[in-house]
Amino acid sequence: MIASALRTTRIPPGLGLRWLACWLLLTLLGWYGVTLTPLARTLAGETGPPLTGEPPSAFILFGLNAGLALIVALAWGRAEGDRGWTARAAPWIMRAARLFLAYVLFAYGWQKVFLLQMPQPDHSDLLTRFGQMNHMGLLWRTVGASPLFQFVGGALEVLPAFLLLHRRTALAGALLAVPVMSFVLLLNLGFNVFVKLGAANLLLLAVAILWPHLPNLWRAVRNEPTRPLPAPPGLPGPRPLRVLARLAVAGYVTCAPLLTTLDFVQKWSPRPVPHDLAGVYRVTADSRPTPDIANDCRWRTLALDAHRTSLAPLYRTEWMNCPDARATGAGRYEVSGQTLTLTPAGGSPQRLRWARQGAQLTLTGQENGTPFTVTLEPAPARDTRLRDDHWRLFITPAAKE
Repeated sequence: MIASALRTTRIPPGLGLRWLACWLLLTLLGWYGVTLTPLARTLAGETGPPLTGEPPSAFILFGLNAGLALIVALAWGRAEGDRGWTARAAPWIMRAARLFLAYVLFAYGWQKVFLLQMPQPDHSDLLTRFGQMNHMGLLWRTVGASPLFQFVGGALEVLPAFLLLHRRTALAGALLAVPVMSFVLLLNLGFNVFVKLGAANLLLLAVAILWPHLPNLWRAVRNEPTRPLPAPPGLPGPRPLRVLARLAVAGYVTCAPLLTTLDFVQKWSPRPVPHDLAGVYRVTADSRPTPDIANDCRWRTLALDAHRTSLAPLYRTEWMNCPDARATGAGRYEVSGQTLTLTPAGGSPQRLRWARQGAQLTLTGQENGTPFTVTLEPAPARDTRLRDDHWRLFITPAAKE
């Protein structure tokens, strides 16, 4: 009975195209929907301030947006009748889909090309134990550790974006965008990155652009002659104005994300710190008395990042055997003259006097009201191998450990 009902169910022609137009319009008006957010939060049982990331309400909102787009698309088809609105709007809908997808691909691709989205691990990352990272942190450090991988990943997003700008190359752009966005969605799902819905939206757009070409692709796979698709009507107006309009739109879609990325590079690209204290240090002496082993909160290791953005560089300390839930201390640090200031996240600044004798570093100050002096030496090379062991073509057995 169900199979018979499905066979007799008639899907209105052009419904998919109308749904795509409505869904794209809702997406452009608000990625997560301003008017439907309270309803989604109520259905998810969320109270208080909005949660960051992708809480259950975000997935409910995704379904509400899709459902609202379907309702509007059905109403559009009902009101249209035989007037042919969908056929006349189809080229504009596909143009909007291509340009929107290209814009977002440029935005993400340029950030990877300039190695901005996933920074290369610095000294503070080297003290982050494998088990202390969440899945997203592991992915970010993995990609950031390989500039080549990140650059190629960005180029594979920028290339289909360029191809999507023109109708004649849109098929090639969609053929490349579908596997690229499928891989991005897989990474987001597998490593619990909080833009799963964003990647799913982009993949949906790429599939929608590819959809009209699927019959011809199937014929090509079967070595059969393909059939040309009807050319969409051109833009109205004189030819110079049409060319100018195309150049203006393509220029904006291409250059706006690039200029934004270049601005981010200027503000957030890591730059070397203006001193020579950066590094990973191990404590060799501590003036504080030794407590019982279960409550030893003295420093074991200190890492000072070698690069900074527009903000102060990061630091991380590892303690001996502190019973506190925090296994490490982290925050930002500044060096002014002979003063090293450590400002933990959400804590008060700690000012220490530093002095160097050769490679040895001495810090003097107070912690929790107790004066102390610690002596540190650079950590052995094996503790900084991730930063110091660069890419090479030939790998010896010892280098693979």
